[in-house]
Amino acid sequence: MERLIFGPFELDVERLVLSADGIQLALGPKVVETLLALAERPGEILAKSELLARIWPEGFIEEASLSQNVYVLRKTMRAHWDGEVIETLPRRGYRFVAPIVPRVAEGVPLAPLPAAALPAPRQRRWLPSAVALFAALVLGALGLRAIALRGDAQTRLLPPTAQRLYALGRYYWNERSQTSLLRSLSYFHRVVTLAPRDPRGYEALASAEAMMGDYGYGAPSLDFAAAGLYAKKAIALDPSAGEAYAALGAIALDRRHFQSANRLLERAVRLTPKDAPAREWLGILRLNDGDAAAGYRDLRVAARLDPLSTATTAWLAQAAYFDRHFHQAIAYAHQALDLDPHRFDTLTTVGLAQEALGNNHLAAVTFEAFSSRCASCRNEGAALLADLYAREGKRTLARHELALARADVHDVGRDDLAFAFAALGKRGSALAVLAHAGTATHLAFEMDPRFDSLRGFPLYRSAPRVSS
Repeated sequence: MERLIFGPFELDVERLVLSADGIQLALGPKVVETLLALAERPGEILAKSELLARIWPEGFIEEASLSQNVYVLRKTMRAHWDGEVIETLPRRGYRFVAPIVPRVAEGVPLAPLPAAALPAPRQRRWLPSAVALFAALVLGALGLRAIALRGDAQTRLLPPTAQRLYALGRYYWNERSQTSLLRSLSYFHRVVTLAPRDPRGYEALASAEAMMGDYGYGAPSLDFAAAGLYAKKAIALDPSAGEAYAALGAIALDRRHFQSANRLLERAVRLTPKDAPAREWLGILRLNDGDAAAGYRDLRVAARLDPLSTATTAWLAQAAYFDRHFHQAIAYAHQALDLDPHRFDTLTTVGLAQEALGNNHLAAVTFEAFSSRCASCRNEGAALLADLYAREGKRTLARHELALARADVHDVGRDDLAFAFAALGKRGSALAVLAHAGTATHLAFEMDPRFDSLRGFPLYRSAPRVSS
């Protein structure tokens, strides 16, 4: 098994895994494949078109996805090393510029590849990995509040052991998987044990618990309840604890208390402008309000603050679709899939954007892929295909897919089912579906570009709205 060594990094060529100081980094396979394509030919300038063809042989991708992959790689590696790894050559492409040592697993390292023609990397900053990680986290890599607590014109630091545990917790918190969030909670609990009068541990616990509830990893009602308790504790200790207000805003959003969520999340953003989850939740709230442009704007900010968040990128793709930025929606959806290949819901965004662009064949292929990759997605995929086929005039196929969708509507979006009925001319059935849906479904229906052909239809204008 071949491995490539450069600086503190080790790239497993076969498994497409990048590690730093022995710790595996949370990067999607397409991101690592971008690095591998460059590292296999160090010192050479690789054109963007060549990289696109190598990394996405299936096509249907834009340069923005490649640029995002390079951005994510740079951001991740700079948290562990000062050396330059990837050089951008405007209008030409990218070049790998770090000296490489190839290694065979369990074997002896081979001689370094020639690096005489490569630009000399900046001197490595030899810090212990925990301290380097801590510095990267608190000084801007995650856009968090400074580690120093403001108050009484003095600066108070966490105790050294608590600082290290806090940094480790933040590292796992940022990975956002169920396992990593649970691990972050264990570290943050130890922080509050060591520093019970410091708000940062409680603030971090509130944020992690709110994410557990938001992503449905555990029991959402219990997770959000715990998040609320920790958030209130943090605010009692520090009224400027912005992350705590963000957690309370997420709780209000989950309970569909939209006015309260808006007030809390806007306050969170004012207090901590670089808090990515606060921006993400605020963007989701804007979409729930039916404001696609504002949702897209806030989610773009969230994605810039945290480009490694799969959830943020997936929501950004959906917001781009609603705001009629179809090419961007496809690019963002592919980025989310690169970060997490199991984020199957982003395939629906790709398919809908392709449909809006008139690429019906690509849309059908994408919806079929969505249906086949996810065991619980077949009915939702059938609703999407029924709408697409009906708009193409393939009514027999459309009716077949609609029958599959109706066989178990539990996993089918009400708006997608309504669109399928409407496309088949069953507008009364479409209105009946919407009549039993909540306000959020109506707003999603009206933001959706597929609704443009139904806008102004008199029966729809008179359809009853059910408050959420």
